[in-house]
Amino acid sequence: MSGCGIIEKQVASEESLKQKASFAIGTQPNNISITNVQSGLEKITFDAEANGSQYSCYYTTAIVVKSDAICRKMNAQADTKLKPATEENQGQCNALLKAAGRCK
Repeated sequence: MSGCGIIEKQVASEESLKQKASFAIGTQPNNISITNVQSGLEKITFDAEANGSQYSCYYTTAIVVKSDAICRKMNAQADTKLKPATEENQGQCNALLKAAGRCK
């Protein structure tokens, strides 16, 4: 099974990477540009740009099974900080966010 990522890079098209990234980012594939495609033993990493934002993405592969892409917005610190819980934004804070220290 090792080496599946290297083989996958040879057959992964830019269109298939756009499709994977579009689901993770939440935009249409035609709004995405793909760069810096790299392969490892069991994963493919790539950069995506969409709507003026940069994302670092990857997905794993083993034989014929491929995961969905996971993308993280780069330099998104200001976007990811949640305000302390108040009556107004209480719906934004759930048990998982509290456990992660993302809200009070």
